[in-house]
Amino acid sequence: MDVVSSILMGILQGVTEWLPISSSGQVMMAMMNLLGLEPDKAFSLAIYLHTGTLLAVTVKLREDIIGVIVSLPNFRKDPLVLFLIVSTVFTAIIGIPVYMVLKENFAGFHGDLVTALIGLFLILTGVVLRFSYKKDKAERKIKDINAKDMMLLGIAQGFTILPGISRSGITVAALLFRNFNSETALKLSFLMSIPAIIGGVGLEFAGGGEGGSIPITSIIAGIAAAFISGYLAIDILLKFAKKVRFDMFCMFFGVVAVGAYLIFLV
Repeated sequence: MDVVSSILMGILQGVTEWLPISSSGQVMMAMMNLLGLEPDKAFSLAIYLHTGTLLAVTVKLREDIIGVIVSLPNFRKDPLVLFLIVSTVFTAIIGIPVYMVLKENFAGFHGDLVTALIGLFLILTGVVLRFSYKKDKAERKIKDINAKDMMLLGIAQGFTILPGISRSGITVAALLFRNFNSETALKLSFLMSIPAIIGGVGLEFAGGGEGGSIPITSIIAGIAAAFISGYLAIDILLKFAKKVRFDMFCMFFGVVAVGAYLIFLV
């Protein structure tokens, strides 16, 4: 994949990361259907591109992150730090096996089938989002976090390694179902994404994923594009996301992806 294509994919990652429409799903579909990448290579590069938006959210939430780091020695007394630790553990328990299954099987899948699977997961995301929009009438905040919240959110995030399932959409929805207000849900969702993305990128790097067959210059260019576009777009898109319902968007694109695959079969 050339540098220009990688930059375009990085921009797509940077923009879609802040919307509950599965950035990895959108990027993978674009790479497979527009650039002709095999599913395993598209999956690997989609993971690497998350490094860019990870840097963007780290810069954006730097004060919160510094507060978490300072509180680490007394994590038992800090509900936010304890939440991030426990939820990350449960994310790993679910996410690592799912990641391994995907890595083992993507190489044998045709791009059209993977696109259809992403479509199904987008539909699932849309359904979850549709119900969550009715739940934003709660007042629970960070100080109200309990052990059940930590475990449920970690498990929910673990399954979002599946492309097409929106990490932000599912985790925010889960927090709303747990009666947290929308502002708290959004902050917790982005904070818990940081260790999860670091772990995902680390797994991919340690496993020598298919991203290794893509020139390092292209990977770096894509990550840089994701960081710049993600950082510049985060405030605008988060405000936009609060005003627009994305449940129908996810379901529409999911139906289109599945429908295209069924037509291809015929």
